[in-house]
Amino acid sequence: MLRNLLQQLDERFPEVSQWLGGRLDVKLPAFMTSVIFHIGLLLALGMVGYGANVVARHEITSSVIDNSVTTDLSREVQAVDLDMPNTPPTQTAKAGSFAPNLAPTINAVPTSSSSVPAVDGGTAAPVSVELAHLDVKRATDSLVPTASLYGTMVSIKGNGAEHVGSVEGGVDRIANEILARLEKGRVLAIWMFDASGSLVAERERLSKHIDTVYTHITQLDENNRSADGGLLTAVVAFGQERKIMTEPTADKAAIVKGINDVPLDTTGVENTFGTVTEVVHKWGKYKDSKGNVYHPMIIIVTDEVGDDESRLEEAIATAAPKGKPLVPIYILGSQALFGRADGYMDYTDPKTKQVFRGLPVRMGPESATIEQVRLPFWYQGFQYDIMDSGFGPWALSRLADATGGIYFITRMGPQRMGFDPALMHEYKPDRISRQQYEATVMNNEFRAAIINAALISQQKLPGTPPLNFPPADTPEFKDAMRDGQVVVERTEYTVDECLQPITHVAKMRDHETSRRWQANYDLTRGRLLAMKVRCYEYNWLCAKMKRDPLKFQNSASNAWKLVPDPEVKSSEKAAGAAKEAKRLLETVLKEHPGTPWALFAQRELKDPFGFKWVETTVKPLPPKKQGDADEEEKKKKKAMMPKPPPPPKL
Repeated sequence: MLRNLLQQLDERFPEVSQWLGGRLDVKLPAFMTSVIFHIGLLLALGMVGYGANVVARHEITSSVIDNSVTTDLSREVQAVDLDMPNTPPTQTAKAGSFAPNLAPTINAVPTSSSSVPAVDGGTAAPVSVELAHLDVKRATDSLVPTASLYGTMVSIKGNGAEHVGSVEGGVDRIANEILARLEKGRVLAIWMFDASGSLVAERERLSKHIDTVYTHITQLDENNRSADGGLLTAVVAFGQERKIMTEPTADKAAIVKGINDVPLDTTGVENTFGTVTEVVHKWGKYKDSKGNVYHPMIIIVTDEVGDDESRLEEAIATAAPKGKPLVPIYILGSQALFGRADGYMDYTDPKTKQVFRGLPVRMGPESATIEQVRLPFWYQGFQYDIMDSGFGPWALSRLADATGGIYFITRMGPQRMGFDPALMHEYKPDRISRQQYEATVMNNEFRAAIINAALISQQKLPGTPPLNFPPADTPEFKDAMRDGQVVVERTEYTVDECLQPITHVAKMRDHETSRRWQANYDLTRGRLLAMKVRCYEYNWLCAKMKRDPLKFQNSASNAWKLVPDPEVKSSEKAAGAAKEAKRLLETVLKEHPGTPWALFAQRELKDPFGFKWVETTVKPLPPKKQGDADEEEKKKKKAMMPKPPPPPKL
C-alpha cells in the first residue's frame, strides 16, 4: 500500500522527486530517497490544510461577530428626556426644490409629481441653453433613499442589506445579533417603533412573535449570559414626537405590552434620526442600579425613510463617534424604490376599517439622490413606475453601515422584483456622507451630467399620446391628433433638455469604471434617444396624415390607429438615433443582466421606435345630449352628499 501511495505521488510531482534525489549528497537506495521525499511532502500538505482551517474558522467567527463593537463606557450618560416634542434643525425643502436651470418656458422641477407647471409644447420656440447646472447640495439634502429584495435569507458583508422576507424573519435574525453581542457582556436592546398608521398590523404581529424570540435566545444562550438581567430591553415609539413605552427591563410581558401600547401618530411625520440621537444620548452608556455596564444596540422598525434626514450625520456621529461604533443600529424596513423617492401603499383604518388606496409614502431612492430619468413607457405592459431597487433606502442604509449594524429587508409590496444579492453587490450605491458625495459628483462631470438629466426629468410628463383615433371623417379625428401632438411636444421638450448634459459627456463614457454608473449612463441615454425618436416619428406621421390623408383599403374600415413599427421613416438622422438607442439598451441587457437597469432596458425595447398607420373599424361616437335632466339631477345629489374623510397621513 505504501509503495502504491508513493508511486501515485511520484506521478503527480515528478519534478520535485528528481530535484530531491539530485540535492541529497548521499547515496541512499532509491526507495529510501522516495520515502524521505514523500514524508516531507505529506507534512507540508498537512501544514497547508491546517493553515486553511485556521483561516476558515477565523472568517466564520468574524462573520458572526462582525457587528459586535467595543464600547468606551468611561463617559457619563447624558440625561435626555425622550418624552418631548422633536425640535430638529431647520429642514431643507422637499424633493424638487433643487431645480436645475432650465429654458425659460419651464419654471422649475415640481415639488411633487402632482404639482407641475404646464408647458405649452405646441408654441415653445427652440431655445439655446447652456448645460443645466446641478445644485448637488440642495438635491441631495432633499431626497432620501431605501432597500433590497431577495427570495432567501442572505447576508453580504458590506452590502448594508439582508433580505429576510417578513418582520418575523427579521426579528429572528436580530436574535442572532443579540446572542453575538452577549458574547461581549450584558446587552440592552432598544426597540424603536415607527408609530405611523401604516405599521399598526405589523406591530401587532411582532408583539405576538417577540415572546417566542426571547424564549429562543434563552434556549440558545448556552452560558446563560442573558439570565439575571444580562439582557434588558427598552421600547420607544417615534413619529413627530417620541415616547418611552418601556424602560430597560427583562420582563417579557412588559416588553410585549410596550409594543402593543405604541400610540398612533397621525401627523405623517417620522423623526427617525433625531430619535436615534436622543436614544443614544440617554442609553448609550447604560448602567443598571447595581453599576453593571451594558452594551446597547438599537433596532428600528419602520416602513419609510424618515423626515429628518438632515440629522443623519448627527445620529451617526453620536452612535459611532470618530468612526468607532458605540451603538450598532439594525433596521427592519422596506426595500428602496429604484430611482424614485415616493411610493404608494394601501392602508386600512384600524378603527373604521375603511380602505384607502395609493397613499403616498417616502420609500426611496436607494442612492443619495435620484440617478434615473423619469420617463413614461408608451404602450401597454409593465410601467415600472414603482420598482424595488435591490437595496435599502440610502439614509437608513448608511446609518446601519456606519454604526456596524445591518439593514434587514422585512417586507415587499405587490409586483415587486427580486434580484440576486451577489450580483447586485457590484451596483451598490455610495454610502459616504452627503458632503463626500457632493464633492465626488461635482468633481466628476460625467456623473454630474447623469444626475442633472435625472433631475430635469422629474417633471410630470403627460404619458402616452393617443394611439387609437375616432373615425377619420369626423372632427374628433383631427382633434385627437392635435391633442396627441401637444402631449408629444411636451415630452420631446423635456427629453431635449435631458439630452443636453448627457450628450455633452458622451466621450467620457469609456473612462467610467463603476458598473453602476456605466449602467446609469447607457440606460439614461438609450431611453432618452428612444423617446426622442418616438416623439419625432409620431409628429411626422400625424403631420403627413393631415397633409395627405390615407385612403381605406377595406370597405368596413372607418378609423386609424398608430402601431409600433421597426422602420424609422421620418429622416436619416432619426433612424441613426434609433440605431444608437437600440445599441445602448442592448448593451445594458448584455452587460447588466438580472438588474433593474436591464429590466428597464428590456421594457424599452419591447416595442419598436417607429410608427405606422393601420386602418381599423370603430363604432361611431354617440351624439352629445343637450340639457340632460338626469345628469343634472345626479350632479345635485353628488353635491349634497357628505364629503368623504380626508386620507390619513402615513
